[in-house]
Amino acid sequence: MARRTSEKTRHWSGALRPVRDQRLPVSVIGGFLGSGKTTLLNRLLREKAGRRFAVLVNDFGEIDIDSRLIVAHDGRTMTLANGCLCCSIGDSLVTALIDIAQRRGDFDHMVIETSGIADPARVADLIRIEPDFTLDGVIVLADAASLRAQLTDRYVGDTVQRQLAGADLIVLNKLDLIDDPAPVLADLPPGRPILQARHADVPLDLLFGLAPSGAPAQASHDIALRRWHFTARAPLDRAALEHALTALPASVIRVKGIVDLADSPTAQTIIHRVGRRLTLEPGAPWGLVFRHSDIVVLGTPDMPSPTDLARVLDASRTTP
Repeated sequence: MARRTSEKTRHWSGALRPVRDQRLPVSVIGGFLGSGKTTLLNRLLREKAGRRFAVLVNDFGEIDIDSRLIVAHDGRTMTLANGCLCCSIGDSLVTALIDIAQRRGDFDHMVIETSGIADPARVADLIRIEPDFTLDGVIVLADAASLRAQLTDRYVGDTVQRQLAGADLIVLNKLDLIDDPAPVLADLPPGRPILQARHADVPLDLLFGLAPSGAPAQASHDIALRRWHFTARAPLDRAALEHALTALPASVIRVKGIVDLADSPTAQTIIHRVGRRLTLEPGAPWGLVFRHSDIVVLGTPDMPSPTDLARVLDASRTTP
């Protein structure tokens, strides 16, 4: 009686062939507020590095994408002409991962940008147990000009230390803002490859295929940051706004927003404050969008009260 050949044996009869890994490689980008995560992500989307990316982000607002590249945008996903896709994480990272898993054949790589107070190692742990994905590495950006103060801050120090400890690669960013990187380099955890950068300008190929070197996620309490939102319909005075934002204490960690300035009536102005550094940059034309100002303020529990913040920023409103 002839011996039956199993389905598995028939499949592997003849020369052995390697099986292609169907899992989608995933890079996790982390780092504290204002470290340059979105700047790096924008570079990936512009230059692509020969890959079709699926990108998960918390907020579309800071992603700088040429409108000519956007094929479709439904508020939750943004399809690009270069084969990339941006997807808002929304309320659930797991839900976003499920959506991408169903389309993983359309992409070469996925990138997850974590929030500025998240532990990227926790996200990496989630990727490790997902059968449709394989972890390609955890990249953590650090602000060279603010890192030493952040590490010793009683509110954010533990969070920044955990972020760095979970990194497979550290990008020490904003070196143009300091004279000597040696003291900052000494503060970084040992045994991690480090890329030194200005404006998150690093060789993109070095971000992929990272060897595991980060520590696993540790149980911790999430940092209790305060959040306050300012809106205005009347134009703001540039000098008064700069004075108001510069005068905010160090307990205000991050300020970002889109504002309508009286001296720039046709275009939006993008504002960023990280630590004590404030920048105002030209934005897109207002077009048919109603002119207004939206500013988000993030800080530690001892930052000024909403009443005090409102009084400070109300002083920048122009009078009719």
